Amino acid sequence: SPLSIKQFLEFGRDNACEKTSYMFLRKELPVRLANTMREVNLLPDKLLSQPSVKLVQKWYMQSFFELLEFENRKPEDPHALNDFLETLIEIRNRHNGVVPTMAQGVIEYKEKFGFDPFVSSNIQYFLDRFYTNRISFRMLINQHTLLFGNDINPAHPKHIGSIDPSCSVAEVVTDAYETAKMVCEQYYSAAPELKIEEFNAKAPQKPIQAVYVPSHLFHMLFELFKNAMRATNDLHEG
Repeated sequence: SPLSIKQFLEFGRDNACEKTSYMFLRKELPVRLANTMREVNLLPDKLLSQPSVKLVQKWYMQSFFELLEFENRKPEDPHALNDFLETLIEIRNRHNGVVPTMAQGVIEYKEKFGFDPFVSSNIQYFLDRFYTNRISFRMLINQHTLLFGNDINPAHPKHIGSIDPSCSVAEVVTDAYETAKMVCEQYYSAAPELKIEEFNAKAPQKPIQAVYVPSHLFHMLFELFKNAMRATNDLHEG
């Protein structure tokens, strides 16, 4: 069931109910995990046989069965909501290493069996879907744990879960640039400078704000800056 940021906001801002979230997620999360595992099983057998890919499969299977334990537990159970919250945190932490581990599995496969353009294209298509599904899965978990757990960040009291209703784009751009700059300077001892110009068409005198997840925007911009800085330094070194 696809959910929009607007729906996340409306639920978190107006009628956040832990029981309602529990009833939805105990059904939704296992379905999403099952769909992902089904797609993983369609990968080439040689890729599935790699240790890192097997480890990712193990994580997904373990999380799936842990969530199934709540299938028939009613929210009126005095321990159900807290147990579910703790399980979600464990699952989130378990899946922290999914991206580099799956990438390592692809590297293991290529080192052992070489490069095949057709197979590589299919694998890339799978990885795009796999990582997109992972983002939405973690978004659901983070919203629940942030709204109903003890993960509230006092530095961002206006956030609704992981969503900032007034995300300052320039601030996130600057943070991402500074982080990429630090990495670049470690490798090249230099980094291109950044000049930001804002133009808000709706309110010319005000900074640009958006309803968004700052961490998602940060990661995208960090990768963009990192690649751009590397290309710029390589060009000028040559």
